[in-house]
Amino acid sequence: MKICLVSQEYPPETARGGIGTQTWNKAHTLARLGHTVHVLSCSRTSGLELRTEIEGGVTLHRMRPPGEETGRDFPVYTSATYAVGYTWNILRHLHRSMRTIEFDIIDFAEYGAEGFAYQLDRTLWNWAPVVVQLHAPLAMLAECVNWPPKDGDFYRVGTFMEGLSIKRADALMACSASIADFTAAFYGVPRESIDVVHCGVDAETFRPGDDYEGAGDRPTVLFVGNIANNKGVKTVVAAVLRLRSKYPNIRLQILGTGDDGLREDLQRWAQKSGASANIEFHGFVERSSLPDFYRCANVFCSPALYEGGVANVYLEAMACGCPVVASLAGAAPEAVIHDETGLLVPPEDEDAVAAALDQILGNELLAWQMGKAARRRVEDYFAMDKYIVRVLKNYQRAIECSRKKLDVLKAAETAGVACAS
Repeated sequence: MKICLVSQEYPPETARGGIGTQTWNKAHTLARLGHTVHVLSCSRTSGLELRTEIEGGVTLHRMRPPGEETGRDFPVYTSATYAVGYTWNILRHLHRSMRTIEFDIIDFAEYGAEGFAYQLDRTLWNWAPVVVQLHAPLAMLAECVNWPPKDGDFYRVGTFMEGLSIKRADALMACSASIADFTAAFYGVPRESIDVVHCGVDAETFRPGDDYEGAGDRPTVLFVGNIANNKGVKTVVAAVLRLRSKYPNIRLQILGTGDDGLREDLQRWAQKSGASANIEFHGFVERSSLPDFYRCANVFCSPALYEGGVANVYLEAMACGCPVVASLAGAAPEAVIHDETGLLVPPEDEDAVAAALDQILGNELLAWQMGKAARRRVEDYFAMDKYIVRVLKNYQRAIECSRKKLDVLKAAETAGVACAS
């Protein structure tokens, strides 16, 4: 099968969040299975308007963002303008690729409505089956984390583009039941038209270490993600500071970038509390180094205010045999089984987070049992081979639906020609 994955985020150059990681996992696994995989993503370096390279069997095309194309340098000031420009650039580069490649499927991330322009322009002469991957619709983010503002142009323009892209897709694939339910209700598409395809994790790269050492003298809590209020990092810091009286050597390792102001506030808070040695900020960590952090942690904690999908970090931690403390909000309960693979807590509840961390750090047998159960859950359901079976089933659904739409278009074209003659 010839597959084109379209995603602004794609590591390592544009490794900002979960969408990029999920696209990378999908691309490399499909390529290993013998499919021809192209990825169209964004560039963050100067140079050619379109840069193409082969990476791990995947043909990667990086295009310049709106306003920065060669010979078209001009400032783009707003997110709404960027979204319109970006989808137009995708249409342009897809047309170039499709002159020589007949894709069996084009898989668009819904964020920013990247497929909008192509789907608006799709006709008999440039037709390819389309899947839209629902990671977290813009409307859902506005509803659940108050971004973007509902009275702003980005929300109005973005949700219009997103809605058309979703409605014109041949198949829809949601990262969680939570996202599928919201999308069906907000955009008025049948719930049964959306396949819930929970994302997968590379269970070979992310796997437990050889020996389980327990909390030891340096009980370690791990947070991986954007440093942002909606990710719950402040709540984690507060909970760890509370636990210092019981675990003087407790260590919180924070991996990720984001809000520099928030990071500085957290560092000052730790310093004033005399806990600078307990809170470590490691910044961005390459994917190859992540498993070691999970393996060395006694518990992973990310009580996000809201996670629409099953966050990659939950799956990575579970794959490494690390118990997870996650928020009840959003899709975390679709991955983390309370009292079995970890603990679920209300969002922004410092007391509940501190109690959950204490429960795991203070009971090595429980932590070991949860870690083992977490790894089994990954092997049984979230491993990449299981995930890709679900993806390919959705692709087949899109191809069949696309074929029916195309037959209708051809019949209408034939009827029109007949009437004209």
